[in-house]
Amino acid sequence: MSEYRGALRSTRGDGWRQRTKGHMWTVGPSLVLKFGARRGPESRDWQIKVKNDRAEPILRSGRLTEVEGSRTLVVILHGMGGTVERGYCLLAAQRARQLGMTSLRLALRGGDGVGKDLHHAGLVDDLGPILRRFDADRYRSVAIVGYSLGGHVALTAALKGVDERLGAVCAICPPLDLRAAQQAIDGPRGWGYRQYLLRGLKRAYRRIAEGAEVPTPKQRVELASTLREWDALTVVPRFGFRDVDHYYRSQSVGPKLKSMKIPALVVASPGDPLVPAASLRAHLAHAAPSVEVRWVHDGGHVFFPPNVELGLGGRPGVEAQIMQWICDKIS
Repeated sequence: MSEYRGALRSTRGDGWRQRTKGHMWTVGPSLVLKFGARRGPESRDWQIKVKNDRAEPILRSGRLTEVEGSRTLVVILHGMGGTVERGYCLLAAQRARQLGMTSLRLALRGGDGVGKDLHHAGLVDDLGPILRRFDADRYRSVAIVGYSLGGHVALTAALKGVDERLGAVCAICPPLDLRAAQQAIDGPRGWGYRQYLLRGLKRAYRRIAEGAEVPTPKQRVELASTLREWDALTVVPRFGFRDVDHYYRSQSVGPKLKSMKIPALVVASPGDPLVPAASLRAHLAHAAPSVEVRWVHDGGHVFFPPNVELGLGGRPGVEAQIMQWICDKIS
């Protein structure tokens, strides 16, 4: 595993200054992107039907930005309770386009309002059929970029080898230890983030319940006040885990990184208020040599200063640099 600490001033430890910066860089850019003008590349609706583990057809959707002559497809995955219209997804698609790569901003199962089923942190069953939809004669290389929970899915997809063309994955602020992330979100300092995430999750669950059987009545799920309770009421019964801890233990990707074969990049911040840095370090220290790590000390959760240099080449900014890294790895 290789590690780079970035050109920005670093502060050791997780003191209050770093936590304050982490909150600022998590909340500030999110509000700017939510209420400001959203600029993304030209794209079109994209859909495919796949079958879930119950042999039920479900719809998966996203936004496709095609680049003429492109030989690389970049799949971009949003975070928990999010959508493909999140600002970081738009920026990633824009940077991919600027480097001549086609991108698919793919909604996690159930996160788009049309796929009548749930997802969980280790679910990658749909990615194989989705990637096979893209002609191998044209798209000779595939990369996956995921944010937060989407980053966890991206790393899992690489470990499971969802497509033989998959040549690189990048995870931005991934919760490598699901239980540690749950505890941070459910803790006193995570109150605001917890309310925000649960609102998105419950909104998606209501839409799923309108046209499909759900594991727990939506009226009961509406009462969930913690992420752990949400998982216990939805993910655990839907996918047959024994309990919440079994789900977290069996699906957490951190302990599996030592088996990573393809190039993988993890971008994280010591000040991330949702994914504790301590929950990442031990797993990253024992990861395979193919796993590269970049710590951004003035960042938050999935948002960073626009002038960040990760030592990956290309123009400044996290999205610009990770897309350059992908180009270098799959060329």
